[in-house]
Amino acid sequence: MKKGKIIILSGPSGVGKGTINKELAKDNSLNLTQSISMTTRAARPGEVDGVNYFFVDRSTFKDAIEHDELIEYAEFIGNFYGTPRKYLYDKIENGENVVLEIEVTGATQILKKEESSKLVSIFLMPPNLKQLENRLRNRGTENEEVIKQRLDKALLEIPLKHKYQYVITIDSVEDAVEKVKEVLTKEDTLEKDWKTSKYYKLNEDVKKIITDQYMFLVDNWKDNVIHLDNFKDIKSFNFLEYLINFLTEKIYKFVLAHEELKSLENFNKVKSYAEKFMLDFNFFTIEQE
Repeated sequence: MKKGKIIILSGPSGVGKGTINKELAKDNSLNLTQSISMTTRAARPGEVDGVNYFFVDRSTFKDAIEHDELIEYAEFIGNFYGTPRKYLYDKIENGENVVLEIEVTGATQILKKEESSKLVSIFLMPPNLKQLENRLRNRGTENEEVIKQRLDKALLEIPLKHKYQYVITIDSVEDAVEKVKEVLTKEDTLEKDWKTSKYYKLNEDVKKIITDQYMFLVDNWKDNVIHLDNFKDIKSFNFLEYLINFLTEKIYKFVLAHEELKSLENFNKVKSYAEKFMLDFNFFTIEQE
């Protein structure tokens, strides 16, 4: 049986993590289980202990920290939040994908400690800070002081997006949800074949573009770097394969962060993205594997 993975959905408070998460939960084919966090904050109207959170007092939470029962934890605006370790790993061993809808501080702890092969980490970005502020105000759950604290924190959290595997900007809920589903397909977390992902088709399109336009570079790149002191001529290194994967990753992550997902289905757009990133390509920095 294929083991599950930890799906990290993170980003600034108010960006829409909960909205995206709720939409994903409607799709049973994703095999998602929601992680339940432990917190010392009071339950909001409609929240249920053991369903939305494990609501505990500060003494119980600190005891869990001392006994290493939490995979991550953080203190935010006077309250503690954390993820129980046993609950999480029991689900993964059972083949379930466990979604962690968590703040950036907790997510970065997991990214440091856990094996990357067990993780799919996604940072959800607001289109701009003004829209993030509007979302916080429209929730109507916090006063002005708390809203300001959350916006101040967002300015510190957004620069940490590079620590995640994927950055997805929420221009629309529908597009963002489709992007997360695409990532889960590409990362082979689902029952269906990962080759059905848009990433796989993109890789094939990029291969065609390179073989049509850039074989002069492929055939001559070594002549430009062979004189460098640190150059190592590794015979098994396949520069064509390296370039295809390099461009595929660049285009894929650019679209997730800045464009509509459907643009990956447009070969002419993919071609224009490839031309853009090829202009920035630096073959002097290639590390042969």
